[in-house]
Amino acid sequence: MLPKGTRSLLVEPVLQVQNSGANQMEKIEGFVLLASGMSYAYSDKDRAWIGALANKFGGKNLSMDL
Repeated sequence: MLPKGTRSLLVEPVLQVQNSGANQMEKIEGFVLLASGMSYAYSDKDRAWIGALANKFGGKNLSMDL
């Protein structure tokens, strides 16, 4: 299922926060999948950037009807 030559993989959940009074619930809406041909682990800076990108998608309907 992954492209040939993939050597590292990072999955970051896309969360939707639902406010219900003082209690906040998080619902996973999807994920950002990053596949790389490099064999290194992702740095903290890489993870922060990918997390920020996932947060931008949170709460948005990105599904497409095919």
